[in-house]
Amino acid sequence: MRLTRSKIATYLFTGALVVAGCGSSGEETDTTTNATTGATTGGSGAAPGTNPATAGDCKLDEPLKIGYMMDTGLGAIGDVPANAGAEFKVKQINDAGGVGGQKIEYESKQVADDDPAAGQRATAELIEGGADVILGPPFATMGLPMLEETKGEIPVIFVTSTEVSLTDSANGSFLASFNDKVQASAAAELAKKQGAKNAVTISSNDIPYLNVTTKAFAEVFEAQGGTVQTDLSYSLGATDFSAQVNEIKGLSPVPDVIYSAFFLPEAGVFLEQLRAAGVESTVISADGFDASEVWSIGDAAEGVFYTAHTFPAEGNEVQAFLDAYNASGGKDIPTPSFGSLGAEAVETVVAAAEAACSTDGKALIEAISAIKDLETTTGGLTYEGTTGTPKRDVVIMTVKDGKPTLAEQFFPTQVAK
Repeated sequence: MRLTRSKIATYLFTGALVVAGCGSSGEETDTTTNATTGATTGGSGAAPGTNPATAGDCKLDEPLKIGYMMDTGLGAIGDVPANAGAEFKVKQINDAGGVGGQKIEYESKQVADDDPAAGQRATAELIEGGADVILGPPFATMGLPMLEETKGEIPVIFVTSTEVSLTDSANGSFLASFNDKVQASAAAELAKKQGAKNAVTISSNDIPYLNVTTKAFAEVFEAQGGTVQTDLSYSLGATDFSAQVNEIKGLSPVPDVIYSAFFLPEAGVFLEQLRAAGVESTVISADGFDASEVWSIGDAAEGVFYTAHTFPAEGNEVQAFLDAYNASGGKDIPTPSFGSLGAEAVETVVAAAEAACSTDGKALIEAISAIKDLETTTGGLTYEGTTGTPKRDVVIMTVKDGKPTLAEQFFPTQVAK
């Protein structure tokens, strides 16, 4: 199933991802965590797919309240599954007794990313409604105005974001996973591992995600001996890539690799035109390929590579969580890695509330900043010693026989500045 922007409204308003029974620069630490296997039980004796973050003796005076300021525009390809995952994780934890003797309260607000002012108002409404922590959208266009409202008084975890500008633990701002410089650096290292000598990048100035990634890729690829022949431009919403394809085809030599942080439908148009022109260069992209399900376009996606946060596999916690979700009557989460990040974000908040034995915003920020080796749905998580971006392996996926398939995983030896 292809989760393109044209289908987002359908998911939001038909309830396809609603769970029955629920409420409304690269940073480094000393230990690289494994984002792939996630083969943990959290040390709590919990059933697979439940994994409450902690099971301490804390007794809270009032319920922990989590708000999610969801992007229903471009960012919905990440936020829709992440919200479904977060909401179901709340249900699991509440069914197991809640946090500190209280049931978690959960509320989401839906605002399109082309209206940052509305996002700011929705954030204010969540705060006025008693939210102790807010889960945030993927792009800085909405994320930065949110932080103007939270003012460093309550934590914000940007669940599906990789934007460097949104990580600042001193201001209570955290990413759930690696940032764009890390994933692009891993993509560049992958290209060099595969023997690529020449590359072309394709960038857009429409949002930072589409050019921070390509600049980081170019920096690391060239630092490791490669040559970036040119950077081509495009715009979100483009329906024709023939000019870019013809320029690539005319290069001498034709590039070994093409890198961009595409989404569908633009990525699908480009790949189909590229392969129709007979260009066989390896295509590597970022986690937008995962979010928009690039494999759904068919043969043109065969053999592409992309960076991802985690993946479901037999015996790992991601698969256990998805199995539990489906068994509850929920519809399939179309992008499991983003649904799992939603679950992870809730587990992070719960661990912080248990550690601080408080729902006070400042106490939660301090507790999140001190998290070390927390086992979550997506694997081990550490914020200690970072400024808000956990260091974790980058998962590399490829499309094989029409399906996403694990290629490898690693943390890049060099991260773009």
